[in-house]
Amino acid sequence: MFNIYKGNLIRLVKNFLFIGGCILAFAITFTIASGRFPIDFLQAGTPEDRTFFASAAMVLYFSFFTTIFVSVEYQDGIIRNRIISGFSQIEIYVASLFAQYSAVIIMYAAYLLGGVLGGARFNSHFLKLLGIFLLSLLAYVTVTNAIAFRIKKVVFSTILTMMLFNACFNMVMFGNAILNFMENETALKIGKIIYNIHSLGQWFSMTPFSLDYTNPGYGVMIVLSCLVIIPAFSLPLIGLKKRELN
Repeated sequence: MFNIYKGNLIRLVKNFLFIGGCILAFAITFTIASGRFPIDFLQAGTPEDRTFFASAAMVLYFSFFTTIFVSVEYQDGIIRNRIISGFSQIEIYVASLFAQYSAVIIMYAAYLLGGVLGGARFNSHFLKLLGIFLLSLLAYVTVTNAIAFRIKKVVFSTILTMMLFNACFNMVMFGNAILNFMENETALKIGKIIYNIHSLGQWFSMTPFSLDYTNPGYGVMIVLSCLVIIPAFSLPLIGLKKRELN
């Protein structure tokens, strides 16, 4: 499996879409964090606030990058050749997921570099936000990788993951209004959990322009991300050994 993972990493660092994404992650974060790109409602905030605001773009990026990267392996016959070479589909799937995790961490490093050069300084609170969001992003990529690995068709899988992103975005927009009018404490607690299941919900709950009623607590966010990763990792394994590739 390590050889597959290493091969995926080599493909990753040679992928122009990924390299371009890392460059954009650095450049966009730097310009926003440093205030060179004025956003009215962020100007009164700190460089740390502006840096964290820029992180949401990575959710959008991995909504389409993961499906494109994985689906190309099917189209180019890479996965079939690996199976012929004696690797199981489970090994290929796990190596693919780890490669996507590596892509997230590499891009996250580029994003953080842009933030630091833009003026952001690490403190315990900022590091907590960054760590929780990174875990939520890994959970999101686990879902997009699962979709890409089972659907196989690049257009169809990309449509599904972009629909997923749109659903997450709408959950934030409508959730802000719905939670604001919830008076029952039990219903509000349940609403907060639903709101924060996905990465964009957790991102908004941790931004300085969110309201307290969206935040269920940082510990709950960590648990929610783990609860997303477990089924998103496990479900694609069902029947994988018996699946035939055309």
